[in-house]
Amino acid sequence: MIIQKVLVMIANRYGACLRHRLTMDSAATLVNPAPPTPYFMTSTNSKNATFYAQPGIPLYTITNDGRQTIVNDRRTPGRIVAIFHQREFLPNTISFPERNGNAPISVQKWLRRTKLSDGTTAFVMGTDYGPYVWKIMSSHRQKVYAQCDLDRPIASCSFHTTLSNGKPAFFLEYDAEPLREDIVVAYVLQRQRVMSEDRLIDVFVGSPAG
Repeated sequence: MIIQKVLVMIANRYGACLRHRLTMDSAATLVNPAPPTPYFMTSTNSKNATFYAQPGIPLYTITNDGRQTIVNDRRTPGRIVAIFHQREFLPNTISFPERNGNAPISVQKWLRRTKLSDGTTAFVMGTDYGPYVWKIMSSHRQKVYAQCDLDRPIASCSFHTTLSNGKPAFFLEYDAEPLREDIVVAYVLQRQRVMSEDRLIDVFVGSPAG
């Protein structure tokens, strides 16, 4: 029984790595690969903002009615990418209307906190292409890696309180574009978490003078 479980884990991990490789290869340009694409936010308020890659061309809009945060696809009217359900007593959940029959899943499960072998805190994100790791580089910076390839980041994200001077919210490697919607959704959740932690620090330590 133990051997069977180990074999299943190995097969699942190999399958996830294979899906990642196929995804990246299918999007890759062998000659003169494109640089990473910067994605911007119109506001650092992750409950009311628009993501875009080019000014004047919105890609995703984030809205919030006090109970749930909705990620809307601006390119396809009426299409909802994901819904983050905020619950008072039960764990928060997230649902994807076009995946798994729109069944809600715990945010803590979809974006699971873990520790890497080097002791770094990270979050493992489940996707159709396999698991991806959001590795904390500093209090306001994270990088995203395929779980089977922790040497090459596919995205680099900034969670600073202000994104001044046109600073991008995140960069996404050209061959990781199939994961863009997963990255956008997880970015929104991670920004909310980071901002919440910042507020707690301000409460217990106090904001810097000036």
